[in-house]
Amino acid sequence: MASKEQIFRRELLTVAMVVIALVFFYPVIFVLFNAFKTEARITLDPMGVPTSFFLGNYARAWKVMRFPSVFVNTLGITTFGVAGIVLASSMAAYALARNEWRLSWIIYGFFVFALVIPFQIIMVPIAVLAADLKLTSIPGIIPMYWGLGVPTAVFMFHGFVKGVPRELEESAAIDGAGPFYIFFKIVFPLLKTIIATVAVIDALWLWNDFLLPLIVVKEGTIQLAQMAFNGQFLKEYGPMSASLTLSALPIVLFYLGLQKYIIKGIASGAVKG
Repeated sequence: MASKEQIFRRELLTVAMVVIALVFFYPVIFVLFNAFKTEARITLDPMGVPTSFFLGNYARAWKVMRFPSVFVNTLGITTFGVAGIVLASSMAAYALARNEWRLSWIIYGFFVFALVIPFQIIMVPIAVLAADLKLTSIPGIIPMYWGLGVPTAVFMFHGFVKGVPRELEESAAIDGAGPFYIFFKIVFPLLKTIIATVAVIDALWLWNDFLLPLIVVKEGTIQLAQMAFNGQFLKEYGPMSASLTLSALPIVLFYLGLQKYIIKGIASGAVKG
C-alpha cells in the first residue's frame, strides 16, 4: 500500500504533467480560437475565447490560398515522395543487411553519415542542382525528397530487416524463388510496422516542409500559400489562423490513424540486429 508521501508525489507529478501539457497545447488552442474571430476582435482580445463563430476567415483562406489546387499539389508530393522513400530505402536496407561484404558496411556508413548533415549546409547546392536539372516544379521536387529522406529511412529499416529470420528466405530460395520475389512476397510484408512508422514520419515532414519548396518551386504548396496572409505591411491573423487549421487537419488525421505504429516500429528497429 502506497504511503501518503508517495501518493502526494504521484499527485504532484500528475498536476505538473497536466500543466506542461497545457503549455504545449496552448498554441493550438490559440490558433483555433483566433480562426473564429474577426480581425478587430483579434486585435482587441487576442487571447480571449471567441464570442461567436465567424466563418469568414475560412472562406477567405480557401479563396486566397486556392486551397483545392495547393492541397492536390501537396498531397501529390507527400504521397509519391513517401512511396518512393519507403520503396527505395527498404530495398537498399535489405540488400545492405543481408550482404556481409565490407563494402556494404561502408555504404551503410555513408547513409548514417548523411543523417548528421544539416539541410542548411546543402541548401544552396540543392537549389543550383534543381535549376540545372530542370526540377523546379511540383513533380521535380519529388525525387529531391527521395534523396533527402532515404538516409534516415535506410537507418530505420536496416535494424528491422536484421530481425527478420533468414530461414524464411532460404526456404523460399530452395523452392526456386528469386530475390525480388523473396523481398516483395516474404520480407516486405513483415516490415509493415516499420513501413507505417517511416510513412508517418516522412508524411509529416513532406506535408509541413516549407524551406525546400521555397527555394525550388517558389509556389504551389499549402505551406507557401499561407504566406499570402503575412505581408510586409499587413498581417491577416484571422485568415492566417484559419489556413493553419485547414492545412493541419489532413495530416493530423493521418497521424492519428497510424500513431500506434510509431513507437512500436521505432522500438523494434532500435533493438533488432
